[in-house]
Amino acid sequence: MPPQTEATTLVVVGCDAFGRELRLAPEAAAAWVALREAAEADGVRLLALSGFRSVARQREIVGRKLAAGIPWPEILRVSACPGHSEHHTGCAIDLGSPACEHLAETFEGTREFRWLGAHASRFGFALSYPRNNASGVTYEPWHWRWSAPGPKPESAGIPI
Repeated sequence: MPPQTEATTLVVVGCDAFGRELRLAPEAAAAWVALREAAEADGVRLLALSGFRSVARQREIVGRKLAAGIPWPEILRVSACPGHSEHHTGCAIDLGSPACEHLAETFEGTREFRWLGAHASRFGFALSYPRNNASGVTYEPWHWRWSAPGPKPESAGIPI
């Protein structure tokens, strides 16, 4: 997977499903809020599971897996190498449903996933790791990345 630039400006967009502060890059944050509100208007409840993740936090996650004896190739199928996670950019968000286990392939069978498939692109979000993706990453129906449809507008964020 290619290197990812760590975001330096983030905004808080509430809490994730675990009660942790959810931070995203300013443009991704605005798109997430609009996406979530549109889903709610359609009676769909998207759960935010994870947003921005620093390179240091990714090192901790990978280090914990290595310490548990998980082989490096297996780790890389489900976790990006520090410095290579889309979460570093502040533009990736993991989403879930109240109807299934978090961060599981079963998410693809939910109403929330179907709604995302039909509407996420209107808000600039796309599924990063579909089945048989070029990165070789395990299929992650919960992992969505925002990208601007053109030049990114200026935005006032909260420096971190």
